[in-house]
Amino acid sequence: MMAPPETSETSPSSGSGAGVVELVEAVDAAQSVLRTISEQALEDLGGGITTTQLRLLDQLQRLGESRLVDLADALSIAPSTATRLCDTLAERQLIVRHRRGRDRRELQIRLTDGGMRLLDTIRTRNVREWSRALAGISEEDRRYAAQVLADISSAAVADTPATEPAHGLSA
Repeated sequence: MMAPPETSETSPSSGSGAGVVELVEAVDAAQSVLRTISEQALEDLGGGITTTQLRLLDQLQRLGESRLVDLADALSIAPSTATRLCDTLAERQLIVRHRRGRDRRELQIRLTDGGMRLLDTIRTRNVREWSRALAGISEEDRRYAAQVLADISSAAVADTPATEPAHGLSA
């Protein structure tokens, strides 16, 4: 396993410890490579949908059938923006919207089979291409890197005040 390098970092609260800039730059560079792979898959397979529309489809799959307002909140976008995104996705038959119960204002949204197939196709392509990009890195090092990134994410969530709203995921 790749062990963390020995450094003489300053106090974590200072935010300027040795290795911090290098880590952030490395994460940014890796993210750029992985994002490029994802964007290429979307361009090749997505039939003209945008990254934001793909995020909405992905979030909808995670949430299951969902109210528009909950979907907008999960993506940290305005309900009006979510409505416009859903209009386009419904036209492409990737989602369906319907009213639930007596409240005519409450729209429920769910993925269609076509939406599920599109997500599966793009994910399959991404995993294949990500695997190629990471082929030179041992499984042990990949697991270690994943743990470090999970630790960063957990620390950031722990430092977020409870009153701050949750933010959506990026694709």
